[in-house]
Amino acid sequence: MKILLVDDHALIRDALTALLLDLDPDAEVFTAGDAEGARELVGEHPDAELMLLDLGLPGCTGTSLLETLVAEAPDLKILVLSGQQDQRNVLQVLQLGAAGFVPKSMATDTLVAAIKFVLSGGVYIPGDILEEAQRHGPFPVFGPPPRVADPPPGGVRVALTERQEQVLQLLARGAPIKVICRELQLSEGTVKTHVTAIYRAFGASNRTEALLAARRNGYDIA
Repeated sequence: MKILLVDDHALIRDALTALLLDLDPDAEVFTAGDAEGARELVGEHPDAELMLLDLGLPGCTGTSLLETLVAEAPDLKILVLSGQQDQRNVLQVLQLGAAGFVPKSMATDTLVAAIKFVLSGGVYIPGDILEEAQRHGPFPVFGPPPRVADPPPGGVRVALTERQEQVLQLLARGAPIKVICRELQLSEGTVKTHVTAIYRAFGASNRTEALLAARRNGYDIA
């Protein structure tokens, strides 16, 4: 298994590399410390399964790098690391196609659980962020918090964003990608990114598997 690790602090890269190798001694971990290096890693290792990505990197602003990487490697599972863990940041990275969000303050054992969950096809959101969203209601800019299915053991939860659920509903109706683009007024690349994120969330490899898993998880689809 190939894992890409991008963080601008050498000590964090070393610590996470040790953690990943402890998790899987046979893993190959490739590291970079800035946005340019992240893009180079994706180009050099198209078969990588996972990327741990720090959002606060030199050479990029906000979520611009995440958007670029999702567009260039839609099958790559990207677990975002960030020192900012408010609801709005979490929802935004999920809407952009990340496979999960991990605060840098997270305990090591919880981080390991998050990594395993993302590798299995889930979308990881910290439990306290979800609880905060449920207490305070909808987000004023990005819409309501993700709909959440029953959490698996350990407090890890699977979620779809509002836009991903709209795509899921159209997939359930048998709509092809071009029709989904027209219905939701989105580009083909954006729709494909959402479809990939949906498959990843349910551990599915095709539309049928995704729809069956969505029904099992309580999503009301045709």
